[in-house]
Amino acid sequence: MKEDITRLDPDELIHLAIDASIRNFHAEAIELLKRLLDISPTNTKAHFLLGAEYAQIGMIDRAVVQMTQAVAIDPAMHIARFQLGLLYLTLGNITEASKTWAPLSSLGDAHYLFLFKSGLEHLAGDQFKTCRIYLSRGIAANMDNPALSSDMQRILDKLPEPDGGCGAEGEPNAFFLSAYTGNTH
Repeated sequence: MKEDITRLDPDELIHLAIDASIRNFHAEAIELLKRLLDISPTNTKAHFLLGAEYAQIGMIDRAVVQMTQAVAIDPAMHIARFQLGLLYLTLGNITEASKTWAPLSSLGDAHYLFLFKSGLEHLAGDQFKTCRIYLSRGIAANMDNPALSSDMQRILDKLPEPDGGCGAEGEPNAFFLSAYTGNTH
């Protein structure tokens, strides 16, 4: 990075980090977000975005730490809570994922994050038909985060066909990791 990031304020750093992330410049985005957290350690969005960057590059344990921090600072940051649960599923910890997602029930059963988490919980239980219903409803209800709907659609596309055709049984982590192949912002 050529510019002196020590002179940038938190708003500038977050915008530059998002721009770097969109361009898939993960090292630059991580550097900017770490700098932001140096000057503003309770910046929830910076923790969330840093966690998303770590997930993008496959550093799931670090992603969990950052998402956990975001949720600890702001328990109402529902997208961070959802992503944290998804990370736990990636690690095969279904119990922790469900525990993390439990507060999403307060959003109501028509909210896309509730529907997505419900679908993924059914997926973890090999209940593919019910998973498909919840994820499809979540996609239809999601007007806020098209990238997340794309991620959920990729999971739907990998589900076994209702007639028992080939699919993803035995490969749960492939589902959960695929959620990070797109933009998680």
